[in-house]
Amino acid sequence: MTATATTATATVGCSARTREPATTSHATTSTSTAASSTTSSREVLPFIHDDYPRALAQSKKEQKPLFVDAWAPWCHSCQSLRTYVLTDPSLAPLASEFVWLSVDTEKDVNARWVEQHPHDALPTLWVVDPATDRPLLKWAGTATAAELRALLGNVLANRTDGFARGNQALAAGDSKTAIAEHRAALTTASKEQRPRIVEALVTELSLAKEHAACADLAAEEAAALPPGTSRATVLVGGLDCARTAKKDEARDRLLALAVRDASARDDALLPDDRSAIYQEVVTTKKESGDAAGAKAAATEWAAYLEDAVKRAASKDARAALDPWLVAVYLALGEPARALPHLEASARDFPQDYNPPARLGRVYLALNRLAEAEQATDRAIALVYGPRAMRVYELRADIAKARGDRAAETRALEEALAKSEKAVLTAGQKKVRDTLEKRLNATRTP
Repeated sequence: MTATATTATATVGCSARTREPATTSHATTSTSTAASSTTSSREVLPFIHDDYPRALAQSKKEQKPLFVDAWAPWCHSCQSLRTYVLTDPSLAPLASEFVWLSVDTEKDVNARWVEQHPHDALPTLWVVDPATDRPLLKWAGTATAAELRALLGNVLANRTDGFARGNQALAAGDSKTAIAEHRAALTTASKEQRPRIVEALVTELSLAKEHAACADLAAEEAAALPPGTSRATVLVGGLDCARTAKKDEARDRLLALAVRDASARDDALLPDDRSAIYQEVVTTKKESGDAAGAKAAATEWAAYLEDAVKRAASKDARAALDPWLVAVYLALGEPARALPHLEASARDFPQDYNPPARLGRVYLALNRLAEAEQATDRAIALVYGPRAMRVYELRADIAKARGDRAAETRALEEALAKSEKAVLTAGQKKVRDTLEKRLNATRTP
């Protein structure tokens, strides 16, 4: 099958600059099975892991499009997708329609893939045409199983429309044309297409730093969108734009909707996406001076997550919620409440660097520096790829808390050394630049 390259974007996902959800901007953005805390044994799709040449050859041989899940083990939305969506039995009928590939974007073996298929956020889902090795689809962000079925159904139907033309322009790096095409497509969009077009526009306007236009569009459209990932993305991205542009009226309209959607207890959203809304509500209320409202929202969020942990169908599903648990307990000023969850994940997934890294961050917040160092050392022994910069940065933070400037300098030097030969995304390059500036500051008398 041949078609023109297309792409779509979403804002509920992981930026390449992510440390933990508590510091994630959603308006942006593999490990071996043993190293991933959420690689599930319940996969219903026949994934090939970290071998693009093999998957592409199989795709050519079978004359089927190649689906690629590009992810990273530190990305909470990636883990949510892999645990809650790609294991959904309703996707089984698609198993024979595609060749399926999982790409850990942190692994050296996948460096060429990352160079040739750049991403701004994770997860990024691709469909590649085997005849031309060109992308038929690029979807940055998350989706429910039903949304993913619809998305891939459009690929199989080889649909072309104004939305597709805008996506083609975006894939080519022409955001101005993409915005114009999607605005035009919005005027004639069907009920089914409208949520994704609005979602793409909000994301594109945010990335183009047209924050006022982004906020206005989100405020105009969000209420009419059906519950689901697109609406969540519009609320999260729109609120971020409204705060940045100081559009108070748009902010207040979006905040009222976000409060309602966060509190809903339906099946329209994955826990990861509902948590993204909760975080935006907490942040917006806090920045608006409503400390009591922010605490109330965080308290409700914590109760929601704790219930989701109890209902998790597997250890993988439970561990996928760890980053949000850290975020909400930090927001409440009660980081110690995260410790039992992280300790359980460390026991269940001893080869995953994320639980000890998160434990290090929590211990640092508690000023338990010796335990923070021990946990961080365990994470350093396991971490690989560009994410090592963040773990060594944590070691530098601990050294700074101790007042040990020499140790802080050494940790920053190690962070930069680990990334020297890695293929970095734009977000990871910004992380490296920040670390270089910090290192220079520690060297200044």
